[in-house]
Amino acid sequence: MSLQTRIDEALFHRLLAGARIPLIGSAFGGLLITLSQWGSDKSDLFIWWCSSVYAVIALRVWLLKRCQHRLAKHGFNYPLAYKYCLTLALSGLAWGALGLLVKDAPPMTVIIVITAIQAMVMGGVVTMASCIPAFFAFSLPAMLPTVLMFSFSENLSSFIMAVFSVIFYLLMIGVAFRFNQSLRQATRITFENEDLIGSLKEAYHKISVQNQELNHVAHHDLLTGLPNRKLLSLRLQQAMELAMVKKTGTAILYLDLDGFKAVNDQLGHDAGDLALIEVAQRLSKVIRGSDTLARVGGDEFVVVLSDLPEHSRASVEMVAQKCLMAFAQAFQIRDAECRLGTSIGLALCQEGQTIEALLSVADKAMYQAKLMGCGQMSWAP
Repeated sequence: MSLQTRIDEALFHRLLAGARIPLIGSAFGGLLITLSQWGSDKSDLFIWWCSSVYAVIALRVWLLKRCQHRLAKHGFNYPLAYKYCLTLALSGLAWGALGLLVKDAPPMTVIIVITAIQAMVMGGVVTMASCIPAFFAFSLPAMLPTVLMFSFSENLSSFIMAVFSVIFYLLMIGVAFRFNQSLRQATRITFENEDLIGSLKEAYHKISVQNQELNHVAHHDLLTGLPNRKLLSLRLQQAMELAMVKKTGTAILYLDLDGFKAVNDQLGHDAGDLALIEVAQRLSKVIRGSDTLARVGGDEFVVVLSDLPEHSRASVEMVAQKCLMAFAQAFQIRDAECRLGTSIGLALCQEGQTIEALLSVADKAMYQAKLMGCGQMSWAP
């Protein structure tokens, strides 16, 4: 939907929302005018006129509800707005007929009628200026009969009255157009601000998503989705700080795959990648949610065990044994059965030890385990 259509729709909603005020004004105005002519020579005509006004009000109420229902069900369209303007013309015709009743009427009656019609037109500026066709649909048939009747009168005073009525109507048209422009400008600014805010929110969301993706890429292994060496250092630092506060232990398991080179050489690097993904999935199932599994090299993985009890060597060896058992079942890669194993270096974090030193001693322990044979574990001194 274009911006212009959205503005027209908003102003049409404003027109419908303000329809109750002119209806109430028309009902009270018609009643007061009829009462003011009670007992006059034309009282019967005014009663008939008041009855027609109330009939038009009832019809307008029904048409207004029908229009609101169609608007809610089918949305805004210009034919619907023009049809509603025709309902306003009914009120304009009813009030225009009032001008025909003042022919040869006493001056006070003429003043009352002219004042009432002009008051209704002035009210239309406020309640109908959001839709210029609606304003003309009501005001033109309301003013035209009186102006024509005074214009063709041989009385100079009546002609002057017609001139002043035309001047008044032209002023009201000018006010209505100015008011309409102000409403359109305010509505346009509102929609433009909403669109701008929506664009900014969308841009912020995209930037946030991109930042999250970049942050994930910067801290995770692209193949397995595990934390990389950078995130491993952060997690290990947090685990060591937590251990100092809670007086608990921290340990790492440094794993290197056995038989991985044969898979790469025989089945290709794509098969090797599939094997690494499967290894990551199996190892993730044997550690706690509070622990960290990271990939730090081609076929090297590190497990960080945090918040361990004071005498934790047995707990660490139990986790290491579970990691070894994760390789007991053969790997099915591209319809081929492959056997992989792992050698594990174990290390407990010592007070004052750096992250680099801890990883280094665990790495050396892993190589010591490899010298002992496939599927072994070895403690760092």
